[in-house]
Amino acid sequence: MAPQSNSESVWASLPEELLDSILGRLASMVDFIRFSVVCSDWRWIAYENYRNPPHDPWCRHQLPLLMVPTPDSSTDTRNLYDVRGKRLYDFRLKVPYHRRCAGSSHGWLIFVHDSYQVTLFNPFSGKSIHLPPIRRLFFEKRIRDEVDETSVLPHFEKYQYEKKLRDEYDEEEEEYVPDIDEIVFYGDGEDEGDELEQDEEEESGDPEFGPERFHESEYSVVRGVLSTNPEINPNGYFLMVIYGTQSRLAFIKSGDQHWTYIDKSICDQNVRDVLESGYVRRGLYVLDHLGVLLSCDVKTNLKVEKITGLDRLHNDLNQKSYLVESSKGDLLRVIRLMEDEYCYGMTIKFVVYKLVDFCGDPHWTEVNSLGNDALFLGDNHSISVVASDFIGCQPNSIYFCDDCDDFYNHGGPNDIGVFNLQDGCVRRHYTLAHSQRLMPPSIWISPTFL
Repeated sequence: MAPQSNSESVWASLPEELLDSILGRLASMVDFIRFSVVCSDWRWIAYENYRNPPHDPWCRHQLPLLMVPTPDSSTDTRNLYDVRGKRLYDFRLKVPYHRRCAGSSHGWLIFVHDSYQVTLFNPFSGKSIHLPPIRRLFFEKRIRDEVDETSVLPHFEKYQYEKKLRDEYDEEEEEYVPDIDEIVFYGDGEDEGDELEQDEEEESGDPEFGPERFHESEYSVVRGVLSTNPEINPNGYFLMVIYGTQSRLAFIKSGDQHWTYIDKSICDQNVRDVLESGYVRRGLYVLDHLGVLLSCDVKTNLKVEKITGLDRLHNDLNQKSYLVESSKGDLLRVIRLMEDEYCYGMTIKFVVYKLVDFCGDPHWTEVNSLGNDALFLGDNHSISVVASDFIGCQPNSIYFCDDCDDFYNHGGPNDIGVFNLQDGCVRRHYTLAHSQRLMPPSIWISPTFL
């Protein structure tokens, strides 16, 4: 251990009972953090106080803070913004701001590197956990990079080549579909061919919104959710991610050397959100774009059970959906409606559904109020809090930040605000400087000391 400076040794000499008393009177996690950086001894006392609080463990249930660029647009540090007082805290977290965070869960940030390796990073403790690469993302990249070469191959040769790549990168198999030239049509083939060509053009759409969006590795994982804080349970956590152009699922448990992939035959593609429930209905839940809710047990052998069937409630592929657990243990499905059908522009409203009749005929029903709850949505692990526990937090509201999974050349990640369900209005509480609009989006994070 490095020798203490004279000023640090003076602070370190204060009685532990006095420091415990000071900690018991601090009003926010930010004050807790400031206490911890005085010296190494104070940090250790703060750490122990957090793990085994002598008073009510308020610090385990803090309001999420918005991690934003610093006023000088630093590329290696970030600030924290408190939405209650619209206040930017003056201390900085050593978090690089040149890469997008693929998730925020239990106080940890999730980063994806160019090698598709995943890193968990706790900006409050400075600790990192390095996880293996997601090999199936290599497959998607190879297919994209080699599209010019493979497009000229005969159809069956192209299929065989892709099959070889699938085997190499542990990708799920695809059934062989004959090429149009291999199918014999009966009747007037010219008209049918024209119709097929027209359909293909319609389906292809604008290439601006296709898989090309995901060329950057940092956008190859849409969201990640931890089952628990890895430092509290280092041998019993797992990470679930939504990855790739088809928004599929993969997970890894602590100690695993490889990712486990959930194939489309088990869980359909276009997954929208993942929730680790810790209250009334403990377990892992998955929501897809059609409103299908699944429960997943990944602790031993993978077991997936369908809870709800598909519905026609906001099942547009381009709409954002979130899965949240209310303070009372209800499962909520939240739909984010945008100005633009491709999720560009600004948020105009949210629609909330609650899962009812869980043990009978479970289905989603719309609700017009969140009661005393406030939700925090974005690329983070979706969070609900009891608003009355935090002075200045608006009840019956949804705090949101920009989570468009695209490169920010459409005005930047500036879609940040709060939506009130009672009056149906969106109010902006934080605005990026013009120079910051090419930086990765802000993200909610729950302060933690572990």
